[in-house]
Amino acid sequence: MKRMNGWLACAAMLAGALTVTAQAAGVDVTIDSGPISGKFQRNTTVRAFLGIPFAAPPVGDLRWKPPQPVAAWQAPRAATTYGAQCMQPGRSKTSVYFEYAGEQPSSEDCLFLNVWAPSDVKDGKLPVMVWIYGGGFQQGSAANPVFDGAALAARGVVVVSVNYRVGIFGFLAHPELTAESAQRASGNYGLLDLVAGLNWVKRNAARFGGDADNVTIFGQSAGAAAVSYLYTSPLARGLFARGIAESFGVANKTMPSLADGEKAGLALGEKAGAPTLSKLRELSAAQLLATKLGMSPIVDGYALPANPYAVFAEGKEAPVPLLTGWNSDEGTTFPHAKSLPAYQDWVRRKYPEIADQLLQLYPAGTDDEARNANKAIVRDALFAWGPWAVAQLHAKNGFPTYLYHFSHKQPLKAGVSYDEIDTPEGLGTFHSSEYPYIFGTLDVLSRDWTDADRLISDTLQSYWVAYAYAGSPNAPGLVNWPRSDAKAETTMFLGDKVGVGPVPQLDRIRLFDQLGSPFKGF
Repeated sequence: MKRMNGWLACAAMLAGALTVTAQAAGVDVTIDSGPISGKFQRNTTVRAFLGIPFAAPPVGDLRWKPPQPVAAWQAPRAATTYGAQCMQPGRSKTSVYFEYAGEQPSSEDCLFLNVWAPSDVKDGKLPVMVWIYGGGFQQGSAANPVFDGAALAARGVVVVSVNYRVGIFGFLAHPELTAESAQRASGNYGLLDLVAGLNWVKRNAARFGGDADNVTIFGQSAGAAAVSYLYTSPLARGLFARGIAESFGVANKTMPSLADGEKAGLALGEKAGAPTLSKLRELSAAQLLATKLGMSPIVDGYALPANPYAVFAEGKEAPVPLLTGWNSDEGTTFPHAKSLPAYQDWVRRKYPEIADQLLQLYPAGTDDEARNANKAIVRDALFAWGPWAVAQLHAKNGFPTYLYHFSHKQPLKAGVSYDEIDTPEGLGTFHSSEYPYIFGTLDVLSRDWTDADRLISDTLQSYWVAYAYAGSPNAPGLVNWPRSDAKAETTMFLGDKVGVGPVPQLDRIRLFDQLGSPFKGF
């Protein structure tokens, strides 16, 4: 692997011995809603502004409404601690993901964002990178320690992470909500939160030294899905210059409609004993969470006027660069069959039209082989097909597209149980493995990190920052990363090796691509 140098070295040097110069900015900033006071990180080279409200608290009558303007303030507001994460179910403490997030307070009053900016703002036109967290649209937080943006900011970019409502609170549709909406739409409040966050960036980026016309949105899993969806939303058009979608593209070629969402909303009300919207709004957050019902984005006719896959297929998505890809062992942390008969039954129930082909492509003769085969199908049908399909369509439509495949196992500590679903050895390069490498937050996690891990982190950050600067991940000193074409047959391998090669399991991804619904569920 080669390190970055040349023209991008000006940004990279900020990761080291940058000193505050005459261009240095302080931690007292006035944004459009009032003055805030942040704090320094990384020995004063980076300024952090945490827990900034970008919309009014979505509580009371504002529950299940589009985000409303935040009330302005006059006295300086401390921006030194994170705001609460949005209301959501608790995380399993036996999941490998728990260490990423830890214990965090939850609240419906959660529409906060965080900003990390270099103290040396150069010409005041630094690229802006807006992070969108994952969590299946049911969980997630911009305050996860692994998402600390200081290391990326030290490379010469402004980093913003945005909270958005999830689950029932973020994606409930209901006939009464549709009726009270001026747009005759409901659901997708979480996506509207992200649009509000991007509008906040548009208005305020310059106050932190950022260029509001050079915004990269990047996210993983559900956050990557949100990136893809924002490419298809007219509400987000012009609010970003490019995007990065890690380990997700679209879930399927179809998406539930507003009518489907309203039906689910009525079922929620029935289960909760709240048949009307007013009764639903009277319920506590705990009562709503007790229903254990999940809600996700729908084609609501407003935030998402059409099925996102169809928008890409018709070439009507945002005409800006896209960088996307997936990890080599995406399926390991998700539910799977525990025995050979259960696996064979799952394949025949979920994929009756191609069951025989799948059992040949993903063969199993033992229970262990069945578990691994099931995980591989989940990887290819959901986490590989989605990014590949979106990349293939985006490139076919003539827009700059870059595809990657990440393969490097986190050095999990021997003898430590990290996940309830799989063993440390079996996790491989699991879903979200790239987080600490891209954010430069290796030391947040309890791993046996090596110099090789730190070099991989440096390489990934270099590519991501180069892309944020100019819409291409290429820069002097980095291995060349070619654009994808309409066939999307090659990818950039990142991790244990860096270089271009054939897309892994492409024959299987293409088989899933023939289906109307490539992913049939766990």
